[in-house]
Amino acid sequence: MLGFFNKFRRQEDGAVTVDWVVLTAAVAGMCIAFVLELKNDANGLSALTQDYLEEQDPAAAAGGNIQGPAD
Repeated sequence: MLGFFNKFRRQEDGAVTVDWVVLTAAVAGMCIAFVLELKNDANGLSALTQDYLEEQDPAAAAGGNIQGPAD
């Protein structure tokens, strides 16, 4: 049994495959984290932009030159 374990330990077949799987999983995880963080930032920015635009006065922005509806 000890001989089998030593032989198994010395084998290197498949080690590159394991490395690639771990590397690919790490890259995929980082991409997912990046997309989630970008989504949160975009949602926050759009909320701030909406708040800013709701506070603006169109008549003041036009220099008081806005006419009322035509009768």
